[in-house]
Amino acid sequence: MPLFEYSCEKCGERFEALVPRAEADRAVCPKCGSRRVRRELSTFAAVGGRSEFACASGTCPGTGSLGSCATGTCPFSAR
Repeated sequence: MPLFEYSCEKCGERFEALVPRAEADRAVCPKCGSRRVRRELSTFAAVGGRSEFACASGTCPGTGSLGSCATGTCPFSAR
């Protein structure tokens, strides 16, 4: 079930709701109960894959420290 982000046009409340896609346009504001809500553009983050440029400076983007990350190796470095 997808997570949608909404903003209420009546009270301005911003909220998220796990709803079936078929019911995504029928959300209700949890603060004021209004059905005048607008679906917002959701953003997401993805981690994975290999980066050819990360850690090139010797600074791990995961911790900001020099050398390896806390796990012993930088997961962002090219292998």
